[in-house]
This record gives sequence, C-alpha cells and structure tokens, in this order.
Amino acid sequence: MLARTRRVPTLAAALALGLATAAGAAAATAPPATATGPTSPNLDQAAQSTLLPNGDRVLVSGSGPSAAVVVESPDGRTVPAVRYAPDGHHAYVIPNSVLAHPAQLVPAQYQIPALSTASAPAATPHYPLSILQVNALGLDGKGADAVTFLTNVDDVTKWSIPLPVAGGIERVAVPTGHYSATTIFSTYDPTTDTGTDYVVEQVDLTVTAGGVTTLNADERTATSQITATTPKPTVADFAELEYFRHDANGLLGGVSAINSGPTFVNPTGTAQVGTFTYDLVGWGGESPAGAAEPYRYDVMFPGSDRVEANQNYTVDASKLTTTHNTIDTDAGESRRQGEYMIGPVSQSLGGFELGHLVSVPSHLTTYAGAPVGDEQWMANVIPALPVPSNNFPAMLQFGQTAPIYQGKTDVWRTWAHGPLTAQVGQYKDPTGCRSCADGGTVDLSLNPVVDSNPDTSVLMFGPATGQFTVYRDGNQVFSQSNTSGTELTGQAQTPGKYRMVFDLDLSQFPITQSTTTHTDITVPYTPTPDPKWTLPSSDFCQAQGKGTTACSVLPVINLNYQLATDDTNTSHGPVTALLLTVGHQSYNGAGSNAAATGATVSVSSDKGATWTPASVIPAGPNHFVALWKNGAKGGTPWLKVTATDALGGSITQTVANAYTIG
Repeated sequence: MLARTRRVPTLAAALALGLATAAGAAAATAPPATATGPTSPNLDQAAQSTLLPNGDRVLVSGSGPSAAVVVESPDGRTVPAVRYAPDGHHAYVIPNSVLAHPAQLVPAQYQIPALSTASAPAATPHYPLSILQVNALGLDGKGADAVTFLTNVDDVTKWSIPLPVAGGIERVAVPTGHYSATTIFSTYDPTTDTGTDYVVEQVDLTVTAGGVTTLNADERTATSQITATTPKPTVADFAELEYFRHDANGLLGGVSAINSGPTFVNPTGTAQVGTFTYDLVGWGGESPAGAAEPYRYDVMFPGSDRVEANQNYTVDASKLTTTHNTIDTDAGESRRQGEYMIGPVSQSLGGFELGHLVSVPSHLTTYAGAPVGDEQWMANVIPALPVPSNNFPAMLQFGQTAPIYQGKTDVWRTWAHGPLTAQVGQYKDPTGCRSCADGGTVDLSLNPVVDSNPDTSVLMFGPATGQFTVYRDGNQVFSQSNTSGTELTGQAQTPGKYRMVFDLDLSQFPITQSTTTHTDITVPYTPTPDPKWTLPSSDFCQAQGKGTTACSVLPVINLNYQLATDDTNTSHGPVTALLLTVGHQSYNGAGSNAAATGATVSVSSDKGATWTPASVIPAGPNHFVALWKNGAKGGTPWLKVTATDALGGSITQTVANAYTIG
C-alpha cells in the first residue's frame, strides 16, 4: 500500500536501471526551482538490491519489517530463503542453499539494511552473559549441520545474530534470560532449487547465569510434515512458516522460513513467557507432471499459539478465486521459461515471493485462497527468464493493481501481450495517482511499460535507459535521465498545457520486440477542474502532501492496444489488425471522459526511415480499428500512433519492433 510520504524513486527501480537514484536530481538538465526532483507516483518505492556472497541477490520493495522480499539466483530464478528479524534493528535473508552449509555462513554478510526500521542504539547496552551450547542432532542421531535463530522474549533487542551450527555443536555467549529457538536442518539441491527442511522449535529456553545452558535440537523430533488437501491433485512447491514472539514489552521478533520442497516441524506447547505465534502463512502446490493444462493452488491459513502435531490442511474449494492466466512471451526469446511469482505480504510482517517455473507461452490456472489477518497476496509474472550469466539478469516483471483474491469468482488475464508501451493507466482498485494536481503542486508521470491491460505495472531489472522531459506552455521545466516522473511545485494557477516527453530504451535486454519507445503527450491544465476528475479518497495522491483537499486527476490520454497477434506477439497472414482505444487516466471511474477526436496509425519496415499510413476506421466512441499489410516474414515492424481529444490533448507514440511477422 502506498504510504502518504514523499518518495523519490527512479524509472522503475534504482537497481533496475543501475543508473540514477534519488540523488540524481542534481544531474538533471537545468531544472527550474519549481521542480522538486524526480518522482514516480506510479511506484510504491524503489526496489533495493543486495548482492549476497553466494551470488544470489535480495530485492527489497519497501523498507523495514513491512517490506516485500524476493531472492533471485544468477539465472533469474527465485529461490527459497529464511528471513530472520530478531528485532526492529536487524534483519537477515539467508538462502536455503546457504542454510545447508552453515560452515560457510558469515551472518553479518546476510544482513539486509533495507529491512530494518531504524538504526541500532548508538551505545550498545551491556548485559550479563552466559554460555549457550547448541547441540544439533541429525536424523541419524549424530551431530549435524543446522542454523539456530534465537529470539529473546524478555527483550527482543538483546539478541540479533543467527547461529551457524557446523558439525553439530556451537557455543556462544548470550544475555541471560528467556528465549525461543528455531533450528533449521536444511538440505538443498542447487540444480532444482529445492530441498527438505526440518524445523525444530523450542518455545521456552532459559539461559541461566553461571555454567553452560544446553539447547538440544533434534532433527528427529520434526515428525509432522506440512501437507494440504486440495480439490485437484497437487505437488507441494511452496511453504512459508512463521515463528514469531512478542516480548514482555510487546515488541516482535522471529523467523519466516520459506521452502519449495518437503517441510517437517515438531509439535510444541504454548509459550510460558511472552506470546508465541506459529503460522503456515502461505502454502502452494502445482499440478502433477503431465496435466493437460498447468494449474496451481496458493492458500493461507490462520495462526496458532502452538505447533499442532497434525499439520495437514484442507483447501476449501468454495472460497477460491480462479484466475485463467495467459502468459505471452517474445518471439525471439530462446529459453522458453518464465515464472509465476506469488507470496503473502502484510503491513506488520512484510512478505516473501517465490517463483514457480512455467513454460512460455502458456496458460496457467491459479486458485488463490482468502487472505488471513492483515496479509494480502502479491503476485507477478516474468514472461521470459534470461539466459544464465554471471551478471545480474535482465528481465521484465509484470504485476497488476487488482487484488489477487477477489472472492469466489473467475478472472481472466493475459500477461505481456504487446506492444509494450508507456502509459498513464486506468485503474479500478486503489493505487497511486500517476498524474494529479493539488493547487500549485502537479505530479506528472507515466508507467514506463504497460501491456494490453491498462492496470499493468512492470519492474525492469537490467540495463534500461530513459529520459523524461516536461514543458509548461512550451517552456522546459524539468528534464532528467532514468526517471519516469516529476513533481512540480508553485505552478501558475492559470489555464495552460503541459507536455511530457518520455523515451525508454530496452534494447540491451534479451528481447526482440518493443525494444524502444517514444511517447509525447500534451495535457491541458485548468486550475478549476471538472468535479468528476476528483481522485477517490481510497487512492493516493503524492501532490496532496499533508493537505486535506482532494487531488484532481489530470486529463492525460491513455492508449490501449489490442494487437491481433498470437501468444509470441507474432502476426500471421498478409494483414495485421489493431483495435485502439483512446481513453484517459482514470481511478475507479474518476477522470476525464473527453471524446477522442481522431487517431492515426503508421507502419515502418525500415526502422522509422519511412512510414506507411494504415487504414484507420472508427469503431464506436473512442475506438478505432487499424489495418495494414505485413511485410516479409521475420520482420519486426515499427508502429507510430497519434490521437487527439476534445479538450485539446494529444499523444504521439512510436514503438520500435512492435511485433514479429510470422
């Protein structure tokens, strides 16, 4: 959810571009004093990236405990991990491949600053210390590798370091007092990114003064396997367990353990000190091999104050949202693998997404269960995984503003159907306004990449470059590289026109379609907007700041392309058809409904050197059908589209390599 704070994210995320950050405002091309700097209200927060010693990369969206986390291997696949948040000042993300080899784990190297709420105290308190010895016994009764995560339930701030237990024993000096201990025995197969976890929880551990306190973590006690009964057969591929404690001060600390293979836990009683919560916050399973069409279930279950011996859960078919996903891909994509990513996220505990490989192009039916508590589902689609390399992989990650769970209903969605263009968007569900005004403060921004759905949002991971320039009544007021929006303050309260010019270059991505786009939009401005343009209170307006007056949705033209191509964005036959809808930015119906007064479509087969007009036919209010002849097989034509509206607004958009001729 968008917080009502001023943010300064860049084009899609600072890590995605690897270029400008918030500090890049200083390098803008002579921005006047009225430009407060690059912002992008279409983005919640810039994703932050941390490269781990094992080569994996942690991507954090948001900050602090409520942030969402994805861990990606060098080949772009997401991998399971443990998220350990012993207190509000420390947070670790440790991939399961590292858990399986604790002798190689240096905890400080897996600490993720973006997941902490604040800096640790300037002065480190000194507590009475005693020796804790961890004895980890494996399934054979002998010393085994494991990692133990302690939570001090007297005061969570007293302990904050994971304990690698190599060879079955670890000794450490810890503050005396009461703890819970979560010990994870993990095996991991790097070729499949799966493994087996045995999670042993000791709810009440007292470390006494003097002598040595022993913690015996026996893998053999984890006898309860996490399983679920689903309406159709499934193979489990996702389980997220949460072991959390509230200390005597009400502060929270604990462990989220994510696994893609079999997971076993040990039964426990209730806590004697503080409170204990155990939760299978997310479970997922995919269709068995050989299914006629792939499907998967993803469900949540309520927490408990203990770990029960029976860890079989039942999925209620009467409470599932069924989504029929069509995942398109790039005709030139060679790997033919993508990912469907899903996971729970909450305002209090954050979230973790794990990806599931899918062949692309493909159809995938997903069944999502109802959220529990303050949890919500987050889901994304990667329509093409990059070829493995030593560099950070380049890829596009598609998301939506609509909630994944919509009650007992059926939903249809096509992902990554091109051409991919920059748009301002149209939304039915709460989100942030891309281009809004509140008095003299004006936000102007675009979603850099949108597919055939008007509520799509895309993160670009890789070497994307862009330029965003804004004019007011013909005078440049902002220009900067690698951002897709800005906030202007002190704007004249007189009628006028803004012009947004945005260029995006994805040519260094491993794609052959929609490689570059140029977008030029003229937006009429009035200090007395139509009341129908008032942004709903459920949506966020960055321009509003701390004010109480509702923002006005600017009448920015939005184009929706429905190109008659197949699931590899390829056109077959002598003619290609495009259904073009000329609308405006809108939020649950709020926004301009000015009529489109015209549209043109042109096609180029020589990279924009020459253009051939298409035949454009009006097809009802604000709808146009364009027809043109295809050129030689294997070509990737460019498209140029223009449109105007009754308010004097206009758009010109050019897409390089918009589709492939088959």
